[in-house]
Amino acid sequence: MKRVREFIYLDEVSVTSLLASILGAIPSEITEKLTNSTRSEFGGGGEYKVGAGKTNATMKREVTRTSDYQVLRKASIQATFKNLYASVESSLVLRSGPFPELKPAATRKLRNASSMRSGFPPWIIDDASLERGRLIELEVELRADAIFRTSTIITSMTNIIGQSPALAAEVDTQEMRTAIEVNGFIQELMAGLIPIKCRAINYEVCTVEGRDFLINGEVFSKLPEVYRLNRRPLYLVGVVEEALFWKDIRRVLFSESSVKVLCRVGRDQVQDSWSPVKLVDVLKEVVPDMESAMDEFGPSALRAMTGGVDSGDVTQLRESALARYGELLVESQGATMSEELRARIAYVSSTRSSEMGTVTANRAVFRTVTECVSNDLSCQFTPDDEARMRGEALNQHGLMANDGSSVRPESSRGRIDDTVDGKCIDAEIVAIYW
Repeated sequence: MKRVREFIYLDEVSVTSLLASILGAIPSEITEKLTNSTRSEFGGGGEYKVGAGKTNATMKREVTRTSDYQVLRKASIQATFKNLYASVESSLVLRSGPFPELKPAATRKLRNASSMRSGFPPWIIDDASLERGRLIELEVELRADAIFRTSTIITSMTNIIGQSPALAAEVDTQEMRTAIEVNGFIQELMAGLIPIKCRAINYEVCTVEGRDFLINGEVFSKLPEVYRLNRRPLYLVGVVEEALFWKDIRRVLFSESSVKVLCRVGRDQVQDSWSPVKLVDVLKEVVPDMESAMDEFGPSALRAMTGGVDSGDVTQLRESALARYGELLVESQGATMSEELRARIAYVSSTRSSEMGTVTANRAVFRTVTECVSNDLSCQFTPDDEARMRGEALNQHGLMANDGSSVRPESSRGRIDDTVDGKCIDAEIVAIYW
């Protein structure tokens, strides 16, 4: 049976570029010509007497009929994708299946996988084979990244609230106003691009002896215990263009439907993290906090809509975040915090936590803690390291990285992203289909 695909997303430029690099020139039109020819021949003759002599006469007639049928067919992008897939199918590093039957000999080999050095495709893939530019096909749960889902929800709510003064009064909180302001900034940064973070259905990641392996879920029960204990989810992440979707994005990006994705590896091997808003990589040169703020905006903004905690709890959370920030600074130097240093940080936390609430004020208070640690350990920290640890400390205590406001960390309401620690394949998306 021929494969029937229904496309959700298709990048025509990528498809034609990839196929052209394999086959060369790609025809834009295909002409099919069919010619039918029929030939009939009739003949006859005889001998006739003419006077005293004889003569022979022969008659011959030939009829030929010819008909031509010519069909002009344009090569559509779907047909081009079919040709591309047929050309690269055998060389895909990852495939969505179906997989070959697992023979007894293969099962025995998997049981000894603790000594494996290069994988056992398609069941176990060494992430070293995920080189930039390689094509993969992965079956995933299609889902937009948390930052886009949150932005879409806030935009919809803003439009509704603007038409209802009574509803506006119910949600008119400082945190909600902050979320709306940040959302406008996020939309400008995304500029028509949609970040997606899709959980892989068939594969998970295991780290064994410092090496990462992508393992099919069907074989975990046959593997040594070291693999089963270290399994983590695998995500496919990338950026797609909103204009290239073949279906309404509200129907597909919020449904978590099972789809297949053909893509090119964008960064070698699996990654621990990624930036869903690409312009952040540029802006963080002048705003070091930008990346941590964007990473936290998705999960925290929706929790902010459910309401915050009282001011007393916020103060306590800020003090705890400052104390944790000091611990992170010390741990980054491989040192142990002395009781004297801990007391100085506790004093700063208790006396200056009330000053927090804006980005500028937060930096000033955190900078005081940084100076305490730098003087005690005789070391210096880069702005990037400070920003990363500052964001981590705030996040661990349920505070928004952009202004230190509470986001109700003790409540599960508003959680819109999977917090399970996993790894991701950063890829350039070519097509999404099922």
